Amino acid sequence: MFTTSCRRWIASLLITPTLLPVGCGTDNQPSLFTQKRLVVGVKNDQPGTSVWETYKRTGFDILVAYHVANAEGVARNKVVYNDIASSDRVQALLDDRVDLVIATFSITRERMEQIDFAGPYAVTHQGFLVRGDGPEVKTINDLNDKTVCTWKGTTSEIVLGNYKNIHTQVMEDAQTCISALANGTVDAASTDQLILYGFAQQNPTLEVADVTIGAPNYYGIGISKEHRADCRKLRDALFNYVTSSDWQRDFTEVFQGLAGRWIDFRPQVHDIDSWSCKDKPPS
Repeated sequence: MFTTSCRRWIASLLITPTLLPVGCGTDNQPSLFTQKRLVVGVKNDQPGTSVWETYKRTGFDILVAYHVANAEGVARNKVVYNDIASSDRVQALLDDRVDLVIATFSITRERMEQIDFAGPYAVTHQGFLVRGDGPEVKTINDLNDKTVCTWKGTTSEIVLGNYKNIHTQVMEDAQTCISALANGTVDAASTDQLILYGFAQQNPTLEVADVTIGAPNYYGIGISKEHRADCRKLRDALFNYVTSSDWQRDFTEVFQGLAGRWIDFRPQVHDIDSWSCKDKPPS
């Protein structure tokens, strides 16, 4: 299915049919990195990964965005950030509302069918955030008959569905879910551990339980399939980033409590080639 920009491009070429390519080639589009501005979709409510506070954006996703933009010759003042909801990440790319999505965006088979990813630039597992003064959660069975919230547009709801004894409550966004946990409306919040560590850093009454579920989540940079050449550039930029000391410096600067565990969240370099700019996951 053609995206909006692809349809507009074909419509303009119909005036001179001899110029129409066989298909909407992914490598024939002008580079996103030569535009007047680069529009990046990011989260605004996830401390540690990406948050908007006091008119400033901070977080690991923001540092990743700065790094890859600089690697492609895009100045910081040419990078424009748009707030994006988890449930809107794929559609925003398909509608050309953003050029890239860097928003704790897990690479999945279903998403790879619609868009490209460059990455991963981080890896994590799904976990649980609980109140520090609540009952201990040492195993997944400790959450039986408990209410666990997550939020729309994430892969977390699907994984939680495998645990029939847990009552899952899907909320509108991250802050709503975390607030419900803090005030006792729910017993735990569940999503990627890296995101949960960010919330725990912000709120000392909450802590990340030492329990994980599901397969690893690989965070990638989302980009339209029309721009596969740009996707390959991002892949190479991330390879250089992850294999340098810059990645460790940026990660530990943001997640100070994980300074001794940063290696657990850094992807294997061979995964970057395996998952980047492909139509399906590696076999």
